[in-house]
Amino acid sequence: MNTVIEYYQYFKKDLVKLTNDELVNRFNREVGIRAFGIARQGYLWALEEEFDKRKIDYSNIGNNKSISYKYVVFLKGKKLYCIN
Repeated sequence: MNTVIEYYQYFKKDLVKLTNDELVNRFNREVGIRAFGIARQGYLWALEEEFDKRKIDYSNIGNNKSISYKYVVFLKGKKLYCIN
């Protein structure tokens, strides 16, 4: 794999199998990581798309253009909330 799209497609297959709580745990594992490359970009893209697909509201940490990985979150209903 060498493109963002290939990584996105690869990670998407894994994320779709997770429960909502497992998906949130995957998000929380990314909090505070400053490293960035095409593999991580593909992973984060797939993660965001899976939130969208499941209609999980992440407006407390982002919008349709970007998500912040600054805070650990928890899921209540279908909305993410920050743990400060």
